[in-house]
Amino acid sequence: MEEAKARKLDYLFDTLSLEQTINDLAGWATEHNYNLALYRRPGKQPIFLMDPERMQAVGVPIEELKEGFLWADYEGSVWHLKAALQVNLENGETSGDTSLLPEKPGSYSKWNNYVNGSAQKSTTSYEYIHAVQRGIERIENSELIKVVPSKVKLHELPSGFSLAEAFIKLCEAYPTAFVSVVSCPEFGTWLTATPEMLIEVDEKGIFKTMALAGTQRFEPGKSLHEVAWTDKEIEEQAMVSRYIINRLKEIRLREFVEEGPMTVRAANLTHLCSTFTVDTKETNFPNLGDVMLNLLHPTSAVCGMPKPPAIELIKEIEQHNRKFYTGFLGPVNIDNHTSIYVNLRCMELFDGKANLFAGAGVTAFSNPEKEWEETELKCNTLLNVIK
Repeated sequence: MEEAKARKLDYLFDTLSLEQTINDLAGWATEHNYNLALYRRPGKQPIFLMDPERMQAVGVPIEELKEGFLWADYEGSVWHLKAALQVNLENGETSGDTSLLPEKPGSYSKWNNYVNGSAQKSTTSYEYIHAVQRGIERIENSELIKVVPSKVKLHELPSGFSLAEAFIKLCEAYPTAFVSVVSCPEFGTWLTATPEMLIEVDEKGIFKTMALAGTQRFEPGKSLHEVAWTDKEIEEQAMVSRYIINRLKEIRLREFVEEGPMTVRAANLTHLCSTFTVDTKETNFPNLGDVMLNLLHPTSAVCGMPKPPAIELIKEIEQHNRKFYTGFLGPVNIDNHTSIYVNLRCMELFDGKANLFAGAGVTAFSNPEKEWEETELKCNTLLNVIK
């Protein structure tokens, strides 16, 4: 069995480039209606997962799930893609059912990714600025202190667009981002390069989460220590930090380490970021990952504060369906490690088109035109690469 596995892998990986290998694996998967996830954690090797069964709705704590990939929408519905086959695209190592590997390399120059439904029309600048103005008015006249309206941008993909090539280019351009493609018949295909970790639990039981907010354009040649932040941006990030601290207090967990805020670069942007760390073994809290995942989503960074009125206002002012934008995704229980990220800087693919999504945090100090400009910068995280 081991000899057969090695022979298959040598045949596939020794003869093809990375892009061709991805196309072969994904082309084979989509031809057989398998679910797939292709991802690269920051600083790690790219991984390909394949599951011949339908995605399963998650009904148990994430700590009890088999190795695989979590995929959740904004509304909080969560699905699990099992790692029936797992392939390390850097060294060719596999685990799982190697009979799912394509039998002959070089069969697919690209893959016909799954498409679900039709594209949504673009949010106009007028529509978005009006939504921001309504947010500011509600903040001035109610308990709401922050809301995060989003927009959708319809983009024509360039002729000959290659999803495998786009994934590789995003990995190269944004080494600190979580880059992924999730594709399944039921939900279509999404490409993501997100900077925001929602929860992480490593093999030693160390839990982490982050508060990421405040946005500026990255200026090449300028040190991150020289970035100056406005009161609006500092307070926006502080809101997210307080939200996390309050969730930890809610479960009576005070043994955490907070670091930051510090300026971090995320692709073409800079943000303020604080991290929170808990030793789940010392605190005897083995299911902290699942508990915090349910408490945090949707975070104030993608929704607002307080959460209930922010959610209600978003329903009023947004004319599009967020779908998986501002949901979460990532590998779960692979090598005893779980890394779940907020689905930001993402796009849903259609035939020759894509819907990109972006949002901006609105407070009483917001300038509507500048919030629109921020969403354009966020869309450019992907557009700068795929163009």
